[in-house]
Amino acid sequence: MVVQKFGGTSVADPEAIRRLIEIVRTARARDGRGPVVVVSAMSKVTDALLGIATTAGAGRPGEALPRVDELRERHASAVRALVSGNAQAPLLAHIAGQFDQLADIVRALAILREVSPRSLDVVAAMGELLNSRIIAAGLTEAGVPADWVDARCAIVTDGEHTRATPRGAETRSALSKALTPILDAGRVAVLGGFVGATADGYTTTLGRGGSDYSGAIVGAGNDARE
Repeated sequence: MVVQKFGGTSVADPEAIRRLIEIVRTARARDGRGPVVVVSAMSKVTDALLGIATTAGAGRPGEALPRVDELRERHASAVRALVSGNAQAPLLAHIAGQFDQLADIVRALAILREVSPRSLDVVAAMGELLNSRIIAAGLTEAGVPADWVDARCAIVTDGEHTRATPRGAETRSALSKALTPILDAGRVAVLGGFVGATADGYTTTLGRGGSDYSGAIVGAGNDARE
């Protein structure tokens, strides 16, 4: 079994995601188990999210909220291109709900005039969490059965927000619980990189470049071949 890591340009749009699906299909046929797929946010989404948080914290929600709507439509468009039938509506509803929450965060940050590291992690993590859901659904739509894994339930970190360090033993245990049943069922596991959570459930991120780090952590935690 292998872990496959796809960066932002490899998941930038529906066309790129369709290429990803074929790469995963090939690995699945070759290995007969897995793969585990770790994905970044769509290209430039993390930068956009961080910019939204900074702008909101500077007390300019009127500038930040239109950017939220742009990201909302970008993700919804990807869903409409990749997923059809009964699976589409609940995924679109989930995305809408997440961006409604982001809009609420923007308004709160504008009032507080401050962006704490904990708040920044919540905002920055959205790109990977949403894109991994979309890709899992797209794989299943294309005949590659896949399940989404919430990275916050798989990577256990310390509480150093924006640059958290994974805790080895706890993460290995969490990865086993999250991924083994999916792999044993003959399905592909898909999770976002860059994102984790503390033992008490607070969202963390691993710092810029953290999605590649996540791929290595997941590989080590599952004794992957590569």
